[in-house]
Amino acid sequence: MLIKELALRQFRNYKQLKLTPHPGVNLLFGQNGAGKTNLIEGIHYCALGRSHRTSQDREVVQKGQAFAVCEVKVQKGGVTEEISVRLTPDEARKKQVFIGKKRAARLSELMGLLQCVVFSPEDLELVKGGPGERRRFADMLISQLSPAYFLSLQQYQRALEQRNALLRECRRESDISEGVFEAFEMKMAEALAVIVPKRRLILSRLNELAAEKYRNISGKDSEAFQALYQCCLREDANIAEAAAERWKNARGEDVFRASTGFGCHREEIRLTLNGREMKTFASQGQMRTAALSLKMAQLALYEEKTGEMPVLLLDDVMSELDMNRRTQLLRELKNVQTFVTCTDESDLQGCENRRVYQVAAGEDACAEVTETSEGEAAAETDGEKDPIFL
Repeated sequence: MLIKELALRQFRNYKQLKLTPHPGVNLLFGQNGAGKTNLIEGIHYCALGRSHRTSQDREVVQKGQAFAVCEVKVQKGGVTEEISVRLTPDEARKKQVFIGKKRAARLSELMGLLQCVVFSPEDLELVKGGPGERRRFADMLISQLSPAYFLSLQQYQRALEQRNALLRECRRESDISEGVFEAFEMKMAEALAVIVPKRRLILSRLNELAAEKYRNISGKDSEAFQALYQCCLREDANIAEAAAERWKNARGEDVFRASTGFGCHREEIRLTLNGREMKTFASQGQMRTAALSLKMAQLALYEEKTGEMPVLLLDDVMSELDMNRRTQLLRELKNVQTFVTCTDESDLQGCENRRVYQVAAGEDACAEVTETSEGEAAAETDGEKDPIFL
C-alpha cells in the first residue's frame, strides 16, 4: 500500500500543499511547532476520518477559513484510489468523505481503503493509561480491517447513549415502559454480536504477534509479554441473548448509577509481563517496549490479513527510543512506506531508502515544506530545491 500523492488545503497551518512521497521513508524534520505533526494528522484523516490528536474537527480548520481538505491518492493491489475528506464545522454536513470523487454515504465506506499505523510518544498511555485507551486502540485497529465492525460500534454507541438517557430519566421518576428499554437493548445486543467475535479473533492474534515482537526488541526470552482481551461474556454464551438478559436484570442497579454497567464499552485488554500488571510493576523501558511491540504487531497483523503493508506514521518517537529499540524499528521499515517526524535529521541515521523534507514556518506562520535530499542513494543536485508549499 502506497500513498502516491498527498494534498492539504487550509488544514492547520498549511494553506496549500501537494506532496509526492517516497515509497520508502519520508523524513520530516524541523523545529517544534513548524507543522510536521499536522501533515501526519492529514494522512490519518484520510485513513480513519478523524484526527489522532483531537476529537474536535474544528481545531484543524485554518483560522479564518470555513473549511479544510485532506486528500490522498492511494495505490493498493495495483489499483489507485482517490480519497478526500472535507471538514466544514459551521455547515450542516460537518464532515464529508469522497472516494473517487463520489461522496460516500457513510464514514464506514472509508475504512480499509488506506490502512495506517500511527506511533507517537502519547502511545505510552496504552500501557500507563486506563482501559479506554486500550479499547480505542483496538477499535481503530479492527475498524480498518472490518467496516462491519465500525458500523456495529456506531450502532452500539448510539443505542448506549439513548439507554443511558433513559436511565437518567428514571432517576427523576419518569414513567418509562420496559418496551422502550428493550428496543435500545436489542440494538446494543445485535451490535455486540458483531463486535465481540471480531475482538476475540483479531486480539487473540495480536497478542501472539506482540509477544513475539517484544521478545525481538528486548532480547530477553525471560520476559513474557501478553495483551489479553477480557471479554464481557463467556466464550460459550449466545452473545445477543446473554447480553439482552444482563441488561434487563441490571436495570434497577443501572438506574441507581445512571449509567450502563455491562457491555463492550467496559471491556479491558490486560497488559502483563510475566503475569504481572505492567501498569503497576513494569519499568519505563519495559512500557516503551510494550507500546512499540503493540504497534509493530499491528503492522504485521494488517499484512497478514490483507497481504499489504499499511502506511506507518511515526510522530516524534525516534528520539524517545534507545539504540536497541531504534535499530529494531528501522528493521521493520524496509518494506513499509513511512512518514517520520523529528527535530533532528540524524535521528534516522542509517536509513538509506528515504527522502528528506524540511518543514519550517513561513509567512503568517504557515508551513513550508522543502525537499532537501533523498538520502545517500539520491543523486546530488546543485543548490536547494524549490519549496513544495504553494
